Amino acid sequence: MGKIVTIASHKGGVGKTTTALNFAYSLSRLGGSVLLVDVDPQGGMTVATNVKKHNGSGLVDYLSGNSQLQDVISQTKARRLSIMGIGSIDHNSIARLEQLAAHGALKKALTIFAKYYDYVIVDAPAGLGCLPTALLNASDAVILVVQCRSLALKTLPPMLALIDWVQKSSNPNLILEGVLINMYNQSNPTESQLFSEIQSAFPEQMFFTTTIPFDPVFEDISLQSVPAAMHNGAQAIAGRYIELSVEYKQREMLRAQAEGADDVADSGLF
Repeated sequence: MGKIVTIASHKGGVGKTTTALNFAYSLSRLGGSVLLVDVDPQGGMTVATNVKKHNGSGLVDYLSGNSQLQDVISQTKARRLSIMGIGSIDHNSIARLEQLAAHGALKKALTIFAKYYDYVIVDAPAGLGCLPTALLNASDAVILVVQCRSLALKTLPPMLALIDWVQKSSNPNLILEGVLINMYNQSNPTESQLFSEIQSAFPEQMFFTTTIPFDPVFEDISLQSVPAAMHNGAQAIAGRYIELSVEYKQREMLRAQAEGADDVADSGLF
């Protein structure tokens, strides 16, 4: 069974969708089979990857019973990365999607997807509403994306509170994998000061050591609908996403090692 990892944020416009795409691509480069799923009714991931040009069906069509799983998954040029767009979305289907999520259908679907992939990476809608909450209930882990801007950082405590509530009420196995500082401009004194303040206000291990710097090349990447690694002028940024994926894998491995330490001590190597 693969792991379901939701990429979340309280505030929109912090680069959550870009993070989900590049994180999923980087994980696939490290050898895992990855399914990237757009669960945002605004269809940001669907637009960012241009998947609708190749396949107009997606998650909504699958949940509605109008399409089979193989019909809503698109294989990318990256052999280990597949994408599921949001699909046929309108005002009625948005309400239907939220209703299905509230009644557990979204969790059931993601669990099915995880049978066929090492990782299911979910691009969640921003905020604290029904869909983000349902995704936290369905996930093994969550990565929070924030920027070093005053308003963005003020939204971090409510998101952490939601995660804590889900852990205590319905999904005790949910792990906050880390908070990612995104589009960080280290040369900006205000951002640098906020970065120091937020690191001192929360436990160090809550944050990924890797940060994603601000770079104008993101606009060009967006226009081309590709991950940074597939853009000739964005190799430095692509390297940061590889670093993020490696750091995630290290956290995953250290946690697995800690959980299995007693078994090893009791039973030996064979």
